Amino acid sequence: MQTIESQILFLSPIILSIASIVLFLLFLQKAIKTKQKMFYYLTILFFLHIISRVFQIGQYTVNVQNRAELSFILTQMFHILLLYTLVLILEFYSQNLLFSGKETIISVLVFLVIGGMISSPNLESELVDGRYIVNFAALSPVLFFQIVFYIVASIWTSYLLYTNRKAAHMNRQKILIILLFFGMILTIFIPTIPNVITEIFGRPPGRSLILTLLVMLIIENTGILIIGIAFYWASKNPWLLQQQRVYLLVVYSHDGVELYSKTFTEKISKDDVLLLSGGFTAIGNLFKEATDAEGGIKAILLEDKELRIINKKYFFSALLCDYSTQATKEAHQQFSEEFESTFKPYLKQFSGEVSVFRKADSIVDNLFY
Repeated sequence: MQTIESQILFLSPIILSIASIVLFLLFLQKAIKTKQKMFYYLTILFFLHIISRVFQIGQYTVNVQNRAELSFILTQMFHILLLYTLVLILEFYSQNLLFSGKETIISVLVFLVIGGMISSPNLESELVDGRYIVNFAALSPVLFFQIVFYIVASIWTSYLLYTNRKAAHMNRQKILIILLFFGMILTIFIPTIPNVITEIFGRPPGRSLILTLLVMLIIENTGILIIGIAFYWASKNPWLLQQQRVYLLVVYSHDGVELYSKTFTEKISKDDVLLLSGGFTAIGNLFKEATDAEGGIKAILLEDKELRIINKKYFFSALLCDYSTQATKEAHQQFSEEFESTFKPYLKQFSGEVSVFRKADSIVDNLFY
């Protein structure tokens, strides 16, 4: 007769998969509708999570040892790919790069773990309550590399989120980062603990093993669901989907008159904005002479910064940032269009009075926060 723990262990992947399927469909819908890269990556993340749970259900369903072991290996492989995808998503969130080269060690560990699972997994199987419970044997190279992967991934993602937390200015951005951090801890770091214990002392007895697997299953799934829910909460404001590093937004007439400026950091003073006037004026004249097209977006790289410029009929706006994200581009484009439509009468017959353009603060507050 099966124990309650064994029955819960079998049913938990089924129940938890329902939430993953819902998030998968929600992110897929948003990806198709908005074309945001982040939604595509999150769709892949939860697809891998669903596949991992399907094989886990198969592991606890079959009563043949070799099939249970095959299901276990497939579960672990897709779980590693899931965590690797999560690391890449957090990298994309932080730096707008899916792979920056800094994750090379993590990538090598992923290939070592998956390669070991395919070639020589070194498994231990035990029949408990009519189900085969499969795990990696103590001192298994695969388990060792898996532990190293968990530790390195935890350290790297913690560093990314910590630096993002320090750079964040918006309360909603800070809340999102905190949620992502707790989700990462539950998904990547805490599952390392039982693996370390198994590596050193060997696997626990059958009933204790079932209880351990059940607790880790719930913790891991809770973590990944926290991450999914956090990103879905942020999806209502595309500005939150990635860490934005914006410093300055200015609007100049083609004659070089500053119409409006907004600084997003205390590092840039009003005097700094005035010093930039000459450079922006020269750039504006360049656009005016080189092209007759309106609305064309150009980007100029300034060492580790990027200057984005949108040229309109009566003005041009420039946005200084670390790097452009999809949200940055859309916010800048929409700001330029709303600025033009709101102040078109004043722009068309500009007399030198710029105080009226201060009302553009409401546009900035709506788009950049």
